[in-house]
Amino acid sequence: MSDRLGVAEYKHRHILSRAEAAAESYGFEPIHTPILEYSSVYERSLGADSDVVGKEIYKFLDSSQQWMTMRPEGTAGVARALITNKLEGLMPQKFYYSGPMFRHERPQKGRLRQFEQFGVEAFGASHPAVDIECISMAWQFLNSLDIDGDLSIRLNTLGDKESRVEYRSALLQYFTESKSKLSEDSLRRLSTNPMRILDSKDEADIAVAKDAPMYVDYLSSASRERFDFIKLGLDEHQIPYTLDDRLVRGLDYYQHTVWEVSCASDLLGRSQATVLAGGRYDGLTTALGGSRSLPGIGWAAGIERLALLLPDSRTPVPQPAIPVLIVPDRSLEPGSRVVGDCLYRYALSVASVVRKQRSAHVVHAPVHSGGSQSAMHPPLSKQLASVLSKTPVPPYVLIVGSNEMGQRHVIKRDTATQMQTVVDYGQISSHLDS
Repeated sequence: MSDRLGVAEYKHRHILSRAEAAAESYGFEPIHTPILEYSSVYERSLGADSDVVGKEIYKFLDSSQQWMTMRPEGTAGVARALITNKLEGLMPQKFYYSGPMFRHERPQKGRLRQFEQFGVEAFGASHPAVDIECISMAWQFLNSLDIDGDLSIRLNTLGDKESRVEYRSALLQYFTESKSKLSEDSLRRLSTNPMRILDSKDEADIAVAKDAPMYVDYLSSASRERFDFIKLGLDEHQIPYTLDDRLVRGLDYYQHTVWEVSCASDLLGRSQATVLAGGRYDGLTTALGGSRSLPGIGWAAGIERLALLLPDSRTPVPQPAIPVLIVPDRSLEPGSRVVGDCLYRYALSVASVVRKQRSAHVVHAPVHSGGSQSAMHPPLSKQLASVLSKTPVPPYVLIVGSNEMGQRHVIKRDTATQMQTVVDYGQISSHLDS
């Protein structure tokens, strides 16, 4: 878990704004689902034997004796919302979402136990043109960020159900012959879903899987034709990709297209280079108890990992608010730095005028122990030094004191040149952009 403020928050906002713009340009609409879901949503969708459900989810029994889970990913919640809101008969539906996800895994670079994710899900359209659009959208989004490192797409197909059944049978036979060399986790996967062994990060498992049967050898002719259509579409859109026969998904409802986008950068490390992953998951709604088996496809990206790749210098930040500095009135009490009520109200009025055109704020005095309503302000020099230490620095400040209040004007001071201009109160608005 981590806090997010300053430039980190602006990075987060920038990444989300680019993601939302890409999704909306393809006709996707926003959706928000609860952070808490009944545990059955993820047990049905991810599989009770999956690593996510078995090792990584935050799950608890509430006061009503219902098992609840803090969402580990976004797809299942969106699919559940489709069913709950009776949208199964109104196809197609295209949504995008963002928000915190939770997994109890070992923290790594850009991988936190509470992490932010942006994702898209499209339901009700099975044509491979939708796959091309989803990959194109992801590529457009990532390239709009101007991140450090080279992006690359790894692409594969899992084929249709018949292809998957045949390949799974071939994997089962192959890994059974080598099970003495498999890790404990992969031995468990062997009896539940041998395809997940191909995802193992254990070195012994990787060595065994190196010579496993290739998925492409078990694809049906229809699956091959579909994949050829997608590859041709990506070529026509000049989207580069590399075919990767080892890129798989372990869950039964995943079919046909799967892809991942990686970024070659030392900021992430070679083993943690994936920044976005997607795939087609026809049949997920049935697993969640829906009345129809709907085709679906989507992708998700981790915001923290993308933020690591986005330099501070390329992060857009909003214009800084114009500070209204108050010169303490020494005439009220010798040696003091008191700001009287009338002067404070004048400063608030000046800030209010500025705020009609751009953001502005009165610089208040730090807390003191006197308990008096009259504030003890630092000298003007210290206030200016504080303003100049901010990033970014505002282009100018407005200064008010007893003299300015009495004559109904302000002093506009350029923070770069230190030049000062006296501006009448009624003319403040016309001087804000000059």
